[in-house]
Amino acid sequence: MEILEENKCTLERQVRVLTSELAVEKALSNQAGKEKNLLETSFAEQLSKTSEEIRELKALLESSHASLQTSYDSALAENEKLKNEVADWERDYEILENKTAIKVSCAFLNSRHNILVEVSQENFNLESELAKIKETIEKTQQSQDFLSPMAEASSDVEDDMGTPIPSSQSEPGAAEDLALVPSSTPQ
Repeated sequence: MEILEENKCTLERQVRVLTSELAVEKALSNQAGKEKNLLETSFAEQLSKTSEEIRELKALLESSHASLQTSYDSALAENEKLKNEVADWERDYEILENKTAIKVSCAFLNSRHNILVEVSQENFNLESELAKIKETIEKTQQSQDFLSPMAEASSDVEDDMGTPIPSSQSEPGAAEDLALVPSSTPQ
């Protein structure tokens, strides 16, 4: 019986140890459950916060994209406007160049006319040539009557015959004019 008593005591000690260990395990399990709940709550809060930040960032990006798209569209429209303006300037420049060439041609013909008038006064019979030159000058002057808005704004100077000459152009000198006319005296 003594052995049974000892076995009984041993078993009771083991039951107390196991009960104690079980209580510790239960306490640990409860602590782990609480920590799990805390972690889940914290994770849910962080997830909610992050989701909100993502929504705000997405809204900001969409707003920025709309603003950038508007700026881009505005820049494209301005670019197109400037291209059209440059094309208009190029057309006006071509018209002005053509008009300047006509004015220079007119001035040249007028100077030749003056030379021929001088030569005709020295007993040359060039009346038919003078008539042709005058006719050409008149036709040229008549074709100049159209004006572009840019050409109207330019300031013209008239020569002694009343022909408009651009202020940036000068009439060829008399020495140049005489050099182009054949000499009337034999050499």
